[in-house]
Amino acid sequence: MNTILDGITRVIKLVGDVCSLLILLLMAVVAYEVAARYVFNSPTSWAWLVNKQIFGVYVMAAGGYALVHNSHIRIEMLYQHFPRSVKRVVQWLTLLAAFCFLGALLWKSWVMGSEAWETKEVAMGVFKLPLYPLKLFMPLATLLFLLGCFVAVFRKK
Repeated sequence: MNTILDGITRVIKLVGDVCSLLILLLMAVVAYEVAARYVFNSPTSWAWLVNKQIFGVYVMAAGGYALVHNSHIRIEMLYQHFPRSVKRVVQWLTLLAAFCFLGALLWKSWVMGSEAWETKEVAMGVFKLPLYPLKLFMPLATLLFLLGCFVAVFRKK
């Protein structure tokens, strides 16, 4: 069982590490747009759309990554005063809520991603950026987050 949990953790960390590099691309696109707009008085038609797509991938990968690093925020000023048994109940209730939310998100994002793939959906407007890669990444990132929840439940601490 630990081998499976370790494998899931490695995959989530790898995807998170790779996606974390997208912040550099995001900064480059923003810097280019700022220079184009304010230095050359020639704003781009694509920078905002590309930034939204990059940031979407970045944020979606961050959920599972934060989970396997135990980096999600808790309200410690309350939580630290709970007895151990209450902390356990809070952890299980939180995980149950996460499973419900992520299960619904996985289902709906899969439907949305499949439809986007079938139609090869692109953005409306002047710049026809393909939207289906991001919409296909959503169920993948959600699945990784959900698997991260399983790791959190079954990992021996």
